[in-house]
Amino acid sequence: MSALRRLRRAAGSVKRWAFPAPEVAAWKQACREAERMPRFTPGRIRLMGYDLGYVDLLTLCPQWHDLFVRQALRFEAVHSAPRIIDGGANIGLASLYFKRLYPAARITAFEADPAIHAVLADNLCRNGAGDVEAVQAALWTSPSEIDFRCEGADAGSVAEVPGAPAGPVRRVPAVRLREVLDKEPVDFLKLDIEGAERAVLADCGASLRQVRALCLELHEFDPSARSTPEVLTLLEDAGFTYALDELIELPSRGETAERPVFPGRALSWAVLVRAFRSQGTGHP
Repeated sequence: MSALRRLRRAAGSVKRWAFPAPEVAAWKQACREAERMPRFTPGRIRLMGYDLGYVDLLTLCPQWHDLFVRQALRFEAVHSAPRIIDGGANIGLASLYFKRLYPAARITAFEADPAIHAVLADNLCRNGAGDVEAVQAALWTSPSEIDFRCEGADAGSVAEVPGAPAGPVRRVPAVRLREVLDKEPVDFLKLDIEGAERAVLADCGASLRQVRALCLELHEFDPSARSTPEVLTLLEDAGFTYALDELIELPSRGETAERPVFPGRALSWAVLVRAFRSQGTGHP
């Protein structure tokens, strides 16, 4: 690398440190406030023009960084009003990000936890996204009701999923994702449903061909029954090309009494799966 190039790179690093982008500055502000805030304490915060309610500020920080700083869910739509399903919407940051990306997007956001859904709906209305349909329901394999374990932040899950977190159990409505997809083509499907993804995607079957692109957080809580091979096969069979990214170890989930062969390495993790359909295959 030439001396001039090194100088330019160093100057760029100094500039980013001294004058961070608004998204980065907002993330740093949230992190500073989270250091002083007890866990699972509801409140409000203003970040980059957004007036956001939260249920746990410490979990808002990585969500903001993933969405607004790293833009982990950025995708290229084929038209200005893409149809988006936000599965596992939490407090609504992903839906707000999608609205920032595509103001005319038609979005349905699903959140099962009743208390978090109330924050989601309020955040959407307060931040110019009142046209997003906010549904208080878990995405599941049948349209009925289901026991949902409310963790209090962003890790609540269907109670029967292996590795479900500790927390009170609530009976909540359930929506069958397959029936949602059968209604119309979906440009982008985001799934963050804490271990229910294998069951839900397997139930969708051929209906996945209604989806042009998807990002799902694939959770591996049960060391004895891995989901990844089946989920990737399901995506291949539905005509998707996929890539894996951003593996995050989850040492507090899926613990086992067996003596570990690799001490200090987590047996549970989450990995982001990005999948898209080539033009001319399935999705209009």
